[in-house]
Amino acid sequence: MSFAILVTAVLAVQNPGRGDSSAYLDAQARRLVADARERRETIDRSITAYRTRMRERIGVGIRALRRDRMLYRREIALQIDWQRDSVTRIDVIGARQSVPAAVPKPSLPEDLKGEARDYAFDPANDHLTIGWGKARRDSTEDSTRHRDVEFRHPLAPGSEADYRFATGDSSVVVFPDGREIRLRELRIIPRRLDFRLMSGSFWIDEGSHAVVRALIRPARPFDFEQDLSDEDGKDIPGFVKPIRVEVRFLTIDYGLWTGRWWLPRLIAMDAVATAGSFLQMPMRYERVYDDYAVRGDTTARRAPRPTEATEAEDSIARAECHEREKVDKVSCRCANGHCSRFTVHIPTDTAALLASSSLPPPFGATHDTLITSGELEELTHGLGDLPQAPWQLHARPPRWGLARYNRVEGLSLGARGELDLGRLQLDGAARIATTDGEPDLQGGVLRETGTARIRLKGYRRLAAVDPTARSLSIGNSLGALMLGRDDGDYFHATGAELTIAPAVTLAQRFEVRLYAERQRRALKRTDFSFPHALHEDHIFRPNISADSADQLGASLTLRTQQGIDPERPQWTADVTIDGGVGTYRFGRVSSTLRVTAPLGPRIAGAVELAGGMADGVVPIQSYWYLGGPGTIRGYGGNASSGDAFWRARLELANRWPAARVVLFADVGRAGPREHLSLVRPLTGVGVGASFVDGLLRFDVTRALRSPTGWRLDFYTDAAL
Repeated sequence: MSFAILVTAVLAVQNPGRGDSSAYLDAQARRLVADARERRETIDRSITAYRTRMRERIGVGIRALRRDRMLYRREIALQIDWQRDSVTRIDVIGARQSVPAAVPKPSLPEDLKGEARDYAFDPANDHLTIGWGKARRDSTEDSTRHRDVEFRHPLAPGSEADYRFATGDSSVVVFPDGREIRLRELRIIPRRLDFRLMSGSFWIDEGSHAVVRALIRPARPFDFEQDLSDEDGKDIPGFVKPIRVEVRFLTIDYGLWTGRWWLPRLIAMDAVATAGSFLQMPMRYERVYDDYAVRGDTTARRAPRPTEATEAEDSIARAECHEREKVDKVSCRCANGHCSRFTVHIPTDTAALLASSSLPPPFGATHDTLITSGELEELTHGLGDLPQAPWQLHARPPRWGLARYNRVEGLSLGARGELDLGRLQLDGAARIATTDGEPDLQGGVLRETGTARIRLKGYRRLAAVDPTARSLSIGNSLGALMLGRDDGDYFHATGAELTIAPAVTLAQRFEVRLYAERQRRALKRTDFSFPHALHEDHIFRPNISADSADQLGASLTLRTQQGIDPERPQWTADVTIDGGVGTYRFGRVSSTLRVTAPLGPRIAGAVELAGGMADGVVPIQSYWYLGGPGTIRGYGGNASSGDAFWRARLELANRWPAARVVLFADVGRAGPREHLSLVRPLTGVGVGASFVDGLLRFDVTRALRSPTGWRLDFYTDAAL
């Protein structure tokens, strides 16, 4: 993956434009921007050398229903001895990377020598690159060819066309000698919904006019279709769209050293990439500079910014540096006709680098942060105060190609459209069932804040009795069409619902749903499948006879997870409480506990326990249904049902998460709560193949209790 966000502390000088008076909400904001721009016209070359320790960590995960997984992580520690007029030395004192969901054994990052120099910043330079940079490029190639994503900086001349400004809070830093530094917050308000514009807060030193803290996020998420050309996305299947990256925050914090120089201290980013409605990949990044020792001329004044080098001058400098790389055994980094020289030293003791105590803790570890609790609290408070997105109209072209298959609708085809208003998003979807022409219509409005997603939706749809079984997903659709096996049970629902969940950038710890709907029976209307085409006696089982009901109800789901490393114990738990009034008055509660752990050097095990019970008169569509890969393998859907249930599963496998052979057993029973017992449960045993820590799973299961038989399942998000 090549992913970089280019954040500029001071961008290269642009031609000044006439200021827009509507851009400033108060006179103080105008003064802050003017002073900061004046500072941008100069550079500070008073620092001649610095020495610092740099620690960085990156984590990429994937969210799933049963448990979240860590796909990639990397930790690096460097000792940097930067010299302005000599060769900069970088010592690698710790480094490791791993793919915990596949190959958890740590290894040294690739091209560590080439990447290390990107962390040695020039204090007079104006760029800091965060994340996965392009360190593998030729160090002397033209830097203008990089395709980094670059924000339009609010302090660039002419930025009034992109931003509005307002002053916020103020703060005073008092030193032991009585000296004071006054800081003033400048609030950045984007004028348009553009990923390259930012909404944020700059804290500015009123004495030096330097930005000493930045807390920003893009005005809207990055959208693959909207922000890249049509050619880039033409071959991407519709079911994985939209592809988006939502940045929760990006912060750069500076520290004052020797009472004179502001130098980077903390750089952090939190984001989530999403694809369609089924994939979420959280990404976290943290970099810390500490233990500075700075040398320089404290009396030196800021110098005018040098003019931009001509193409010929830049090419000559790069060619000369390229020759020195060969002769002096150094590496170079060139920009604007000036080249810096580096040497990177990597110890030969790989084991010491992998286990270095200087490395930051990996994401998911016990002490999982480089940010102190106070900084985290301040950051959370700051995120809540960031300016809101502006109102703006953007219509997304309809997305055709929505398709699913089941025994009620047959092949259901449709389209989806979205209308982005900035602070609200409107969306709608329409489908038509080929069996009887029954329409499936949904429309909603979404309000997203930094902490929550609030959605109001109206619908006339086919609903699954168990939404967590994903009966209307592509997996069950393929099983119904290709294997003649539809594990879902359905009813028709017409009504409205309000759902509240955490923001997509946060852990999905809860979900609230309030609804009012009319529920009606859905009939089986087709038996067509590929097996049915070969043998007419291969037909779908009947759908449930749902009770007609007018219901007003609510549900609350709470989730938690401890641990994310497959080399260590992990556990997840969820509790759901729901109920309704109307034609039927009832309440239900269910809970699931999952534990996975290594059981020695070669074996891993997993246990899953679940149970639930209802009270009151429960309609058939609100029963619990057992059968299928999500509950009891070896059985089809609705092998057992009732207003109470219990189930358990046990799995044993080899520890290597990339590919496992799994032995498993499932037991469970559902029925009337007054007569539910532990005797004579449904029982399935079998063997499976698991890939990428259970993200992909194939199982062959034998049902031992009537109805007996063999069954092959392919599904995602298994325990092991």
